[in-house]
Amino acid sequence: MFKKYSSYLLLANMFYQYINFFSWYLGNTQIQIESAFSLGMMAFISGLAFLLFIHISYFPRELNNSPAIPTFPPLIMLLSLNLGFFIGISNLYIIQLYKLPTFFDILRSPELGGLVIFVSFMLIFLSVGLFRQNEEDPNPTTQSNKLITGGIYKYIRNPMYLALVILQIGLGISLSFLHISLMSIFTAIALHYFIIKREETYLRNLFGVEYENYKAKSRRWI
Repeated sequence: MFKKYSSYLLLANMFYQYINFFSWYLGNTQIQIESAFSLGMMAFISGLAFLLFIHISYFPRELNNSPAIPTFPPLIMLLSLNLGFFIGISNLYIIQLYKLPTFFDILRSPELGGLVIFVSFMLIFLSVGLFRQNEEDPNPTTQSNKLITGGIYKYIRNPMYLALVILQIGLGISLSFLHISLMSIFTAIALHYFIIKREETYLRNLFGVEYENYKAKSRRWI
């Protein structure tokens, strides 16, 4: 009960701090640079606190009959998003080492970002739906009993991880904070080496030739 309510409280605080920052960032109110950085740091720290609590409290200490992944995949995306945000506010309000090229400004669009986020939600919806139809748990820390190869998985082997990357891109575009979107490159690399490669080894050992045949027909990403 303590873990449950603490996680809700930390999540609510993270949302509050980020909303507080972006309400100012996307608004017309002018404040001192130091105050802007402080707002950003509150959001960054609240994000880190939430991520650490979820990992420590909920990630299994031992992974039996499941891939040897280091943490939950959504936490990797949220960490990357949080780090991208930190790099952005540090450059904007403290070190000011560089400016993003002006041609990136075309991506600062709530409408475009909303469309990208919608695509990510559709991928998640289709993926989770197939897991439920096959009575499988999409949580990668649990044992796999059946290899899902139909629906969206006929074309993409990792649609949920692709959705996480696309979601991060869409959030950065929607919030006109492109450091978040650019850090999706880090998210994709981290998911590839720390999650996907380990899952592939696990599934190959579990399903053998059936998985190898599936790999030959379906792409890893897109």
